[in-house]
Amino acid sequence: MPQEVETSGWALAPEEIFGRNFYLFGDSFCILCDMNRTLAVLAFLLSNVFLVSSISSQESSSSSSTVLKKIVAQLGEISDGDMDEIKELAKSPRESVQLLVADLHTIPDSPKAAKDEKPATEHTISEIRALRYLTGGLDFCAASRHVWGSSEEEQNRKYWLTFTNKHCLVFFALWPSHGRTYIAPTDAQQKIIAQWRRWYATKSFTFEYKPFTEDTPPEKWSW
Repeated sequence: MPQEVETSGWALAPEEIFGRNFYLFGDSFCILCDMNRTLAVLAFLLSNVFLVSSISSQESSSSSSTVLKKIVAQLGEISDGDMDEIKELAKSPRESVQLLVADLHTIPDSPKAAKDEKPATEHTISEIRALRYLTGGLDFCAASRHVWGSSEEEQNRKYWLTFTNKHCLVFFALWPSHGRTYIAPTDAQQKIIAQWRRWYATKSFTFEYKPFTEDTPPEKWSW
């Protein structure tokens, strides 16, 4: 029988592994003397590896989310368009769409408000553009109780807001040759926002995101 090794007042009986006794640092510690203890140590080390990996992944995800939130918050601030920002959002379409839908809100719908191009108005219009772009052209429209006037301004507004669907209005529309933006009445805006949120809650997680590219004609998403 192998003899016990005295180590600081307690003894270890070395195990014979593959016909040989294993010790670490002379006779002070016996490797694999207790298989259960060894397995426990290995399990502990592995759990720490997975923990570090998980923390690193969470930190990376958190950093990415912070960047996307910043981009969404800045939409509409650049006078020459948001193409660069929208292209960045398109790299993470699912996460970006979540942020965009959550931030949607109604904006003033008067012709004066549309012409003023205030930051809050431009921001929401840019979010709708981004949603169209990231989803490959998904858009919603809604009916309105608004009574259209007989003025040229009102008739132009109605024409462009119903250009793609004569029975309902989109959130906003652009008359490209005149650079005029028309905004849907508030009740239609509310219904469209509700549709976006309902879609996100029920269908976005299985939706196959195919964002547009820079070469996509603007009438498919920007107008």
